[in-house]
Amino acid sequence: MIWVSYASIDHVSKHRTFKTIAGARRFAVKWVGENAEFGSCYAVSADGVGKIMVSGCTIPELFGRAA
Repeated sequence: MIWVSYASIDHVSKHRTFKTIAGARRFAVKWVGENAEFGSCYAVSADGVGKIMVSGCTIPELFGRAA
């Protein structure tokens, strides 16, 4: 199971669980975009408004690219 959490600076938050990385990736990309910047355990949208955190896979696995 993959758990994905989104939080924004304007206090919007969403939490979802997924059985596949593909589903989790669609959710993450919807909220922070494909060009998110990676931190050690999170991804931040290019405009800095939203952040994704994940459990059950790594951030690079979630976005389908190297860190």
